[in-house]
Amino acid sequence: MNPVWKFYLARLALVAVVAVPLMFFINALLALAVGILVSMVLGFVLLKKQREAMIAHIDGAVKRRQDEKRRLRAELAGDDA
Repeated sequence: MNPVWKFYLARLALVAVVAVPLMFFINALLALAVGILVSMVLGFVLLKKQREAMIAHIDGAVKRRQDEKRRLRAELAGDDA
């Protein structure tokens, strides 16, 4: 599975784990807001490996695109010369 999807699904699950129990005690909108804030803090610690895998995945894709763009530009410059 794509590391980006893993990270966002884990983040969503963390929000749900925090917000759903709070909905029994406070307003649903307030519980969701608290869940998002708490998941930001917990996610920073608990989702470190997923975040690093996501960053590496995105960085690899950016590098591949840059290499492809350089290669295509070099081919175009060679054709024009």
